[in-house]
Amino acid sequence: MLLPCRIHRARNGAASLPLTLLFVASLLALQSGRTWAQATGSTFERVGVGWLPGIPIQITAGGDAGYDDNVTLQPSGEGSIFTRENVVLTYTRPGERTQFFVVGVGRFSQYFDVSGQNETAGNVTLSLTHNFSSRLSFYASVYGTYQSQPNFQSNVGLQNVVSPFFDTVDIFALTYHWLLRFSTVTSYTFERVQYTSSSNGNSQNGVQDTAAQNRIQNTFSEKFQFSLTSRTVLVGEYRFETINYDTAPTDSTTNFVLVGVNHNLTEHLIVHVRGGESFRSLENEGTTASPYFEGTLAYVSSNHSLNWMSSYGYESPTATGATTTKTWRTGLNLTYDLTSRLSSTTGVYYHHDENTGGTGSTGTQDTFDLTLGLRYTINKRFTLHADYNHTTLGSLGTTPGYSRNRYSAGLSYTY
Repeated sequence: MLLPCRIHRARNGAASLPLTLLFVASLLALQSGRTWAQATGSTFERVGVGWLPGIPIQITAGGDAGYDDNVTLQPSGEGSIFTRENVVLTYTRPGERTQFFVVGVGRFSQYFDVSGQNETAGNVTLSLTHNFSSRLSFYASVYGTYQSQPNFQSNVGLQNVVSPFFDTVDIFALTYHWLLRFSTVTSYTFERVQYTSSSNGNSQNGVQDTAAQNRIQNTFSEKFQFSLTSRTVLVGEYRFETINYDTAPTDSTTNFVLVGVNHNLTEHLIVHVRGGESFRSLENEGTTASPYFEGTLAYVSSNHSLNWMSSYGYESPTATGATTTKTWRTGLNLTYDLTSRLSSTTGVYYHHDENTGGTGSTGTQDTFDLTLGLRYTINKRFTLHADYNHTTLGSLGTTPGYSRNRYSAGLSYTY
């Protein structure tokens, strides 16, 4: 590992200073806003309009420090100490007819031993549910993220490249109960993936054409649900999906015919399963068929929760030059309260890609991602946390794989 000279260290320190000042200024502004809200609420109560609801906003700010042994995702890793500032804003408005939820995350990361890797990232999630009547309800979910790191929980982005990109997934669904036991769900999902640069890479992994990943994905779905019992719902579903790339000649349309079941095994354990056939038509390459499966298992109790998700089927190719990718993907999230103050989190994600077609990378590739975390609540405001993340990406053709370990610890404060 090459050690940077003092000049490089000084430049990195100078570059991180504005972000630190911005972070402190944001905290002061948020604190003054909170004080204003408290003063306003007290004024309302004094003049006799205490029925006005308080603003349901929660703000958590914190900082982390740690070490990353492979910042640039190369086979021979280049490590660096890093610091990170985080701000999380949550807004919740429950109601009988309308429920509204928003969470926004801002993250600023500075790497001191590797130049050009500092990152400003963030994401926003919005959820809305509105009941027009006892029969008709509407649901919307809007998610947007801007980041540079690969996302191993989905097939968005190249997994061996650090490059800024924007991704949004927006879902709109209308549910209508025709009969006591029969209902339909009509939904539309929009996704956009957009890289800010046309290419990226390094001398060992080669230059990657990130612009080839820019695409728009539209999915229309019609779901038929029949309540067999109070605990079991039978489901039949048809999906139509289109994927249009900005530059890559791999546009496709896919039809899904699925059947499944939603079943409450116990009061705390729920299983959702879908299975069937998918038919994909590729631009200039005809139509192919493949089995499709997806399933989730969720368990929630007083002191721990578990979510397990698995799927198999067509996904948008991320390997350079591949035209078709079939992926088996599985992921598990576990939270466990060890004591009233100490809790643990575990996230495990694995996927196996089968890449075919085209003139580029073909063959199989495996990816494994593990996250471990501990949280200690000092009081209702302050929380200590320590985290570890390990990633292993297998090689594909002439593109080598890599491994990565990140260690960090920090403190957060909730307003």
